[in-house]
Amino acid sequence: MVIHFIKSQLFKLYSFASTIKHSGAFSLFRSLKSVFRFLVAEQHARRWCVAKSYPVFAAAVAVCLCSCQKEKLNDSATLNSTSSSGSSAEARSGFGLPWQHKDPVILYGSLIDAPETGNSAEFEFAVGDQLGISCLRERVVVPARSLSVNLVPELNTRYKVLLNFVTPNSSDGSLLPFVSDLVQYQIDLNNILNTFTVMPEVAVIENEEGNRFYYSGTASEYIDQLNAAILVMHARGIKVANGGLGGGLEYLVYQDLLDQGKEDAAEEFRKITHVTPNNPHTQEKGAFVDELLTNYATMDLDYVNFHWKCSSPDDVEALEDAINYLKKRCNKPIISNELGQFDKDPNTLLEMMQLCTDAKMPYVLWYSPDENAGKRDTPLQHNDATLTRTGVAYQGFLAD
Repeated sequence: MVIHFIKSQLFKLYSFASTIKHSGAFSLFRSLKSVFRFLVAEQHARRWCVAKSYPVFAAAVAVCLCSCQKEKLNDSATLNSTSSSGSSAEARSGFGLPWQHKDPVILYGSLIDAPETGNSAEFEFAVGDQLGISCLRERVVVPARSLSVNLVPELNTRYKVLLNFVTPNSSDGSLLPFVSDLVQYQIDLNNILNTFTVMPEVAVIENEEGNRFYYSGTASEYIDQLNAAILVMHARGIKVANGGLGGGLEYLVYQDLLDQGKEDAAEEFRKITHVTPNNPHTQEKGAFVDELLTNYATMDLDYVNFHWKCSSPDDVEALEDAINYLKKRCNKPIISNELGQFDKDPNTLLEMMQLCTDAKMPYVLWYSPDENAGKRDTPLQHNDATLTRTGVAYQGFLAD
């Protein structure tokens, strides 16, 4: 209850500062916000000590808010109703405070899997507001099972949404073909978009188009589907990314290092990624991704999206090789709506995030599964919405 009171007081201070455009109030808000985020991070490790600090901090926020308001009573400036309504809109997702990110050009986010019980959107907001992220990854099935105004509730919040438009899973678990009836596909996409009052930040078409455990279609079939989606999305001002390269990408990076005469670097990359270059299946996946990349370079595609997981801070060198290769092949902005780690060392996340920041990737989203789902990936949150050590590291990274 105390932490919610602090949040409400901080939000009042931010709303008031926004309304009156008061520099002193903004300065005070930023200072108190930093202290609050430190307390939230410390709460995970030392609950009893932080609990004692919360009442003092809450009182400080309330007193400072009253002081700012009193000062404003003597100011003849009028309230800005537009700013006030904007602040109220930001509050819809919980805390809703615009945390300052490490790099304002980059939008940091996460795919947050909620426990099976409870409201998934509210759980996402509870975790996302603690982390200080600005975007979420969501999904919608095409065609939609029902056309509801609440098809993607996360769109109507302060969060930017990278939205996967995906084919429904088959009832028998068989592999999915890429869409062949492209006219109907465009109708289905428009029907979904017609239900939105706020459009997604980026439309991501399918998920891991090169994953041969998901899809049975050819690279050219996916390219046709992607082109059809681009026409629909661009007509509405929505940017588009592919589903997320993986698999065969490692093979292509390895071969590229060899082609450059970097045998030692290629061998190090092979050890980190466990790529098997002499395996025919690996070569087949590489050829699939190679055809995709050749087309992505010339298509009216806004971003090239890839997925990557690391198992230690030392593995980040291979991630850098992959990013550099994609930039060279496509000459387009590179994004990732699914980064993650298989170990539990927070330094792995920190190294990966810093690398993506240095690479100026426009969107960087972390994969955070339900901790009881049996996934190898390390989540940012526990099932009670408190942050894991990795989550606290992400929070601190964004607050720095």
